[in-house]
Amino acid sequence: MALRDREEPAMLAYESFLKKDYMSAFQHLNELEGLVTNTSLIKRVQQNKAVVEFYGSDLKDIEKFKCTMSLLIGLTFPDVEMKELNLPFTLYNYAVLLYHSRHYYQCTVVLEKLLMTKNIKDIKLYQQIVLLLMEATLCRRTYDKTLEVAKTYGEPVKSNNEIVPLFERLISRAQVFVGQKIKLKPDCIENIFIIAQQQYLNGDLKESANTLGLYKSLKFNYDVKTQGEDIWAAINNNLGVIYLSIKKPFLAAKYFQHAVKEHFKAMESEDRERLIDCKDRPIYVYNLGLALLAANNAEGAFECLVEAARHYPNNPRIWLRLAECCVKKCCNEEAQQFTVKKLGSGPHTRILLAKEKPEKYSTSGESFAIPSLSLEFAALCLKNAISLLPNQEVPSDITAPLFQAPPGPPINWKQCCELKNSILVLQSYVYLNLQDPQSASITANELLSQPDVSNSHKAWAHIYAAEALINLDKITEAVEHLHPPMIHELVSVLPYQMRDLIAVSVWAKAAVCHILRGDLITARKILLQINSPRVLPLQMYLEICTGNIENCHSILRKLRFSNLTQ
Repeated sequence: MALRDREEPAMLAYESFLKKDYMSAFQHLNELEGLVTNTSLIKRVQQNKAVVEFYGSDLKDIEKFKCTMSLLIGLTFPDVEMKELNLPFTLYNYAVLLYHSRHYYQCTVVLEKLLMTKNIKDIKLYQQIVLLLMEATLCRRTYDKTLEVAKTYGEPVKSNNEIVPLFERLISRAQVFVGQKIKLKPDCIENIFIIAQQQYLNGDLKESANTLGLYKSLKFNYDVKTQGEDIWAAINNNLGVIYLSIKKPFLAAKYFQHAVKEHFKAMESEDRERLIDCKDRPIYVYNLGLALLAANNAEGAFECLVEAARHYPNNPRIWLRLAECCVKKCCNEEAQQFTVKKLGSGPHTRILLAKEKPEKYSTSGESFAIPSLSLEFAALCLKNAISLLPNQEVPSDITAPLFQAPPGPPINWKQCCELKNSILVLQSYVYLNLQDPQSASITANELLSQPDVSNSHKAWAHIYAAEALINLDKITEAVEHLHPPMIHELVSVLPYQMRDLIAVSVWAKAAVCHILRGDLITARKILLQINSPRVLPLQMYLEICTGNIENCHSILRKLRFSNLTQ
């Protein structure tokens, strides 16, 4: 068959594609497919037909395109164990699909295999492979790898002036996170974001906010259809991050809410099903959840973080934050005022001071796996968080990334230990409130056995362990956790508010131990030194036990006043 016979429909198909006449391009490719006999060429034509069809659907028929690419290379999406690499264009398109489906690791595997073949003859394809590989490594937060790719494969990219600015921006994004200085000018919206990010990471929060504000002076054409991301959502999100960093959660929540609204507005357009559309709403919702949690809005934070957990189920931080929402909500409801009731009359009057205790576990029959603001669900979240932490020996470099935790940065060994300690201390508290002292004691002792525990975590672990042992009627063992010199040493370096809170808890537990031992006088001396409404019921109990009924009236007045002011 003459080469000219094949060249004519191929050229016509290409010209029609450039003119966006996808129907004509598809017809010419059908004609070409009937002329070629080589298997490799047939697959190339079929790949081009799939691309033309995909563009004909305005990049919306993603599933059909994904199926065709997978079929041509003999894989099931998102597998990457390909045996042949003789279809570089098809493999590149497959990598693009992997990238937009957030399979960043698989995307890098395919692209690295393509570059290692060293038989890519089309320079434009080579340049696109390098750029996509750099973007995928950035998304995986392997910034050193991004710079390595740029250094190893970047020279041919520099020959194309049209993509040099993009290439330099990708390098700068990696340099920001490895602590290198960037040389970008704030002359376009993309550069403004990168410069502001470096200022934020360097602690120059005011400068970062001012840099983001420069977008007002720029002329740019940046919309969802051409760029795949909504600029207004991104700006509001970044401003929210800045305000959350300076402990202004209410203002941060406002900006995150704007980001979510802007994203919804963009997604309501007819282009929402396009492949390149930004799918960053889970990140905005996650940030909003953190801001609402910091603003003590447990219900709103819980709704946001539940959605974030659906998108990022392998992030232990999200499960810990969900548990914190449950604890905040349940503790607020459970820091119920003590009920003071009178029973009988005259000399037979009895005063009943009560606070309802929850059952050990709910018997309502509802599944604890269903998200709800309950302590049972908090316990389940904390179990999930613990199970997601790696169980391995201490690495040689404790600051090196240990595992990925999107949408946040990777977690290193030191952060992993701190996270585990936070989970254990909250887990012990939750078990105590679920009337499960055995589990609380085990968890508290596990925390105390950790090799690297902060003083505050260690102090709370002793307090929770003591309370659990008191509930288990092991008073002698409980006293060992409340040794004053040991606790004083632990809290001496903490902020005064935390120090006072721990001191009240320790002395209250110590008073309980003395009461249970029958030493009411010592317990009373201890409680008289504590100026906190939290110990008033205990003080009243002691006054009744020691026969000081008159003092009970003043304690009742204090108790009622504290209930009114809570």
